[in-house]
Amino acid sequence: MLGGVETRQPLTEQSPIWVKRAIEPVGSPALFERHPYCEISITFESNSMSLVGNEEALRLPGDLELVGPGIPHTSRVLSRAQKYIAVYFLPSVLIEMGPMEDGMRALRRFTCRQPQATRLIRPPRRMIPGLSRLFHEMASEFSGRKFGREIRLRSLLGELVVSILRWEESSGFSLPEDAPEIDWRAITKALNYLRENYSQPVYAEALAKTSGVSEKRLRMQFKAATGMSWMKFLQGYRIHRASALLSDPGHNVTEVALAAGFDSLSHFNRTFHSFMGVSPQDYLKKGKQIA
Repeated sequence: MLGGVETRQPLTEQSPIWVKRAIEPVGSPALFERHPYCEISITFESNSMSLVGNEEALRLPGDLELVGPGIPHTSRVLSRAQKYIAVYFLPSVLIEMGPMEDGMRALRRFTCRQPQATRLIRPPRRMIPGLSRLFHEMASEFSGRKFGREIRLRSLLGELVVSILRWEESSGFSLPEDAPEIDWRAITKALNYLRENYSQPVYAEALAKTSGVSEKRLRMQFKAATGMSWMKFLQGYRIHRASALLSDPGHNVTEVALAAGFDSLSHFNRTFHSFMGVSPQDYLKKGKQIA
């Protein structure tokens, strides 16, 4: 697995969406980045080689890319400066947008184990202007900081994701379904329990009891619904909370590790590095340099 460097986005439960509009010049180093969030991006005007993990694919203007938490990814610009807009958001945003089944299906599109060919989306030409408009509106809304900004960002993200999934459905595309019908009430209870108790030790027996199903069934159902194990989801949520604390002044690594629910500093360091590509100490130092 290729390494990566973290992307520092100040996401919180109150502001769970972060938008970046940038230009990548030709010849810039292809540095892998990773983060504990979901990401959707669009490129304009130039061709590039998109790399996710150890796979690569040609990315044309108007192509979109979906990336889940903890996945190293980058791009290498091939011609002209690459203009792009990237939207980062907490996985919980999709879950809480509407009916649980719809939110989980949308989330799974980002988190499910899949080849780079399906993470890279090439919509028909007729769709590109509408999709581009949504990205530009999100970038303007994010930078404008007007009243109702967070509501508007959620609305635009929902419209964007629904447009993509509806088009894929009409085109006959679907992710592999290898699990029985999902008990959404059990999944909802499990998610609420994980988010409410992330700072404490979480055991499979207690989580299954809260969800009202057996440990085996919960393990299968959670993976089918979200594309990841409940432990992976919990780790990602803990690292999200930890990175937010490390971005604020006045916190040291040991305090953050305990506050995020890790029982040892070594475990925290390993998990943080696996998601972010750097150690918590380096992340903290970089935050101080930025400040």
